[in-house]
Amino acid sequence: MRTDHEELCGRSYGSFCLNGGICYMIPTVSSPFCRCVENYTGARCGEILLPSIKNHARGELFAAVLASVVVLSVLVAGAFFFLCRRGHSPRTSSVERGDGLIERNGSDPCDNNGIDI
Repeated sequence: MRTDHEELCGRSYGSFCLNGGICYMIPTVSSPFCRCVENYTGARCGEILLPSIKNHARGELFAAVLASVVVLSVLVAGAFFFLCRRGHSPRTSSVERGDGLIERNGSDPCDNNGIDI
């Protein structure tokens, strides 16, 4: 943004600004300054301005990670439930049939203490 007290540099400062920057002079100041193009910064536009993660981008990233965790949790819980239900078909227990009792060791994660659901 140019103001009334700025003037373009003369040919003597033709290569003062780097990377496409535009050289300006202020009559009351002895040294020139540069207006840099996008992605460059510094007194002579010699430094690359790296894009940073903005706050709203961090919020979007957090929401995406949270949604992924929720979806993954639901999938794991659904798979566990499906696998446990698949292994237990509706049948009468050994106690109701009068058979000998079978001792369970508790290592089956799908074991619901002998209660068929």
